[in-house]
Amino acid sequence: MKCQQTLGKVHFTSKNDEVTTVDKTWKFVKDNAGKLRIVVHHSSLENKVK
Repeated sequence: MKCQQTLGKVHFTSKNDEVTTVDKTWKFVKDNAGKLRIVVHHSSLENKVK
């Protein structure tokens, strides 16, 4: 099975226009039937350097 991974950032805006950024990770594989499956999904708050 081949796998692919994506990494990125998602920005959420609240009703008060406050923006929260999260880091996202997704990993996908195609099963033996050729159907795409999510095998990893992770979200975490952005790591801010102080």
